[in-house]
Amino acid sequence: MTKQKVFSKKAKTNLTHLYLNDKNMTKISNIYPTKNILVLYLHNNQLSKIEKLGAFAHLTHLYLQWNNLRKIENLEGLKNLKQLYLGYNKITRLENLGSLKKLEQLHIERQQLDGAARFEFDPECLCALANHLKVLNIKKLKLANIDALEPLWKLEILLASENNFKSTDDITPVISALYSLRVLDLQGCAAQRDVHYREKVTAAAGHKLLLLDGKMISQSTRNFIKNFQTVKLEKQRRANEKPKTADTGGSKSSFESVSERSSGGGGGGTAGSGGGTGGFVDPFSAVLPHQFPGNSLFQVSTRRSPACTRILRKPIKSPLLTKTMSANFCDEMAFRSNELHPATTVVMLQGKEIKAGAPPVYKDKLRAHRKIQSLPTIDH
Repeated sequence: MTKQKVFSKKAKTNLTHLYLNDKNMTKISNIYPTKNILVLYLHNNQLSKIEKLGAFAHLTHLYLQWNNLRKIENLEGLKNLKQLYLGYNKITRLENLGSLKKLEQLHIERQQLDGAARFEFDPECLCALANHLKVLNIKKLKLANIDALEPLWKLEILLASENNFKSTDDITPVISALYSLRVLDLQGCAAQRDVHYREKVTAAAGHKLLLLDGKMISQSTRNFIKNFQTVKLEKQRRANEKPKTADTGGSKSSFESVSERSSGGGGGGTAGSGGGTGGFVDPFSAVLPHQFPGNSLFQVSTRRSPACTRILRKPIKSPLLTKTMSANFCDEMAFRSNELHPATTVVMLQGKEIKAGAPPVYKDKLRAHRKIQSLPTIDH
């Protein structure tokens, strides 16, 4: 055996990458399969059918983009396949991939669909891929929603740009179910024009999302958006919650109902009122109509009871003090009337009428006269 033949034989056995791209091939034929071939390049040809690839049992990467393929078929024998590239073909349905138990990346973007044709997903196929598929490329497939992708709980990268998502409501329910999602691309979709689009998608994706539409998401931004959504939900819940009232009759006034709640609240509202002794009711310490849980963001507590017991002041019943107060009040009113009518010559002092002289009596003189008269007299 010559050295040239030995070298060619070793080259065939050590071959791991086989390049058959850009060959204008219409059929897959005359390919000698070997155990060492791991990557097969068949892109940019004229292939119309996938066939004769079952012998490549050790194949891990298969490139079939830019062909005329219309159906995914005859790939059941590729048990070790990890990456499959089927973009830029004429495929209308994702199917027949359930037997590929090691498939991690699937690229099926930009299919050349005819007219009003829509791309479809086989539910059984997606359920079979749920436990190992990590990367899915579905760019520009005229998709109106991605509800079919909900089983893919291990998906880490989703490239779904240039589709027909009209609003974030077509995206967020499914994104919240993709627990492992780290990278999401929705550029070129109509949903990007929604108000607070980025905040809504980030909040739905959870804490693991790192990259959205090619931009990083910081931890502080993620925490802010999460709190923003929590506050929004809390406000909606409070708006929908009806006020809780103690009485259902509706015949009593609002002040009476508040007074009853404060006096008979069961030890919660008016702890400092002495258990209702004395008949005192504090309407400001009544229970608020809205009750919030302890873990709420808006913790509203009832009014704190005073440190000491409130004591009501009794009305003054001393006749002497009452007479003095009324006399002073009469003096003040008389003085005001004298200022308004300076011609009046009658002035009230200690509740008695005193005739004034020609010069007017001023306020300071009246006060001085009061002080002199109020001094105690000393009898010799």
